[in-house]
Amino acid sequence: MKKLIDYSLLTSGETIAVALSGGKDSVCLLHLLLCAKNQYNLTIKAVHVDHSIRGLESERDANFVKELCKKLNVPLKTFKVDAIGFSEQNHLSLEQGARLLRYQIFEQLLNEGYADKIATAHHKNDCFETLLFNIFRGSGLLGASGIKNISGKIIRPILSLSREEIDDYIEENKLPFVVDSTNFDSAFTRNFIRNELTPKILERFPDAVESTFRFSKIAGEEDEFLAELSKACLEEKDGDYRLKLSTPPVLFKRATIFALKNLGLEKDYEYQHVLSVLSLKDSQSGAVITLPKNITATREYDSVIFSCKTVETVAEEIDFECKTVTFNNKTITITDGDLDKPYLLFDKDKIPSGAVIRTRRDGDVFTKFGGGTKKLKEYFIDKKIPLSERDKIPLVAKGNVVYLIVGIEISDLVRVDDKTKIKLKIKIV
Repeated sequence: MKKLIDYSLLTSGETIAVALSGGKDSVCLLHLLLCAKNQYNLTIKAVHVDHSIRGLESERDANFVKELCKKLNVPLKTFKVDAIGFSEQNHLSLEQGARLLRYQIFEQLLNEGYADKIATAHHKNDCFETLLFNIFRGSGLLGASGIKNISGKIIRPILSLSREEIDDYIEENKLPFVVDSTNFDSAFTRNFIRNELTPKILERFPDAVESTFRFSKIAGEEDEFLAELSKACLEEKDGDYRLKLSTPPVLFKRATIFALKNLGLEKDYEYQHVLSVLSLKDSQSGAVITLPKNITATREYDSVIFSCKTVETVAEEIDFECKTVTFNNKTITITDGDLDKPYLLFDKDKIPSGAVIRTRRDGDVFTKFGGGTKKLKEYFIDKKIPLSERDKIPLVAKGNVVYLIVGIEISDLVRVDDKTKIKLKIKIV
């Protein structure tokens, strides 16, 4: 006999709140969970959201749910939202707006401790419709994965049941339910897929729902595997992400999306943004792509650096003294003594009065150890110091002359020689 509910999603002692619309699917789910209540030591509750879309019919559904929960002795929380107004205000389709409001309520209830998990009544046919919808939108493997049986604390215990199996269960157990009249309105995208496309597909391919369900599971497993591989391609440092240009395109694009999401670009990215980052492979070092949310992707030699600069900070500047100081969240130690790696040794008397510790500025020049003066920018390029690191490196300078690039090199202007009286060493942590 087929298992009707995915018991692996349930843990003994949990409180499960069923998202109860009053339709066949959610009534079936509620009944199945109540049947499993004692065996799995569960507390079953319900939540109903009136989206204010169907006027009196919406009120009828809310009253039906209240009476059903009262009869079954199931605690219930009800909510009423303006899905139409919310969707118009946020430029969303009515389907998107209603779903967003619904899941906001679910999250609120979970945060308040009303339930440990929220159970929704998605089933195998929903997965089929979602798969078609995502393919028509141009989705990749993630979209082909359809609906997951668990997303955080949202569980879908009857995802493996078909529409027909739910109908049979409702009839066999003589369960009451209400019908949402908008289900027959094919102006809604999902209803169009359900009412217009699905019957024609099943007429030609009777096993389409079952076979695409298997396909979605395979796609989901492969998507998760590729996601882990792509994350491993990223190197995080100080809130920035580095991605090697040699990364295979299939992983490069996924890693790019992962970096953008971690930097705050959760939903506003487009595939064109990913392609523009990919185009940096054919650009010179230093090329920059500007993305939404103040995110930049910069080519640095053999890598792309993803950064998010939200606020321009005033460059810090402190007086140069022989002591330990904190600069840009780094500890710089300047002490007397002979050379002791990883310290840099220099002549104290050759540092001019009024020198400061700061970061780079336009016009800075540096005389390399051993001679040869050039612009600091050119020195950084020659040393292949990443662009994202250059503004973070502490310098000891006066005017536009740089005497120490802390942690990297001292200028020939302050090198120790036979006339040196006081040697200082500098170290950065």
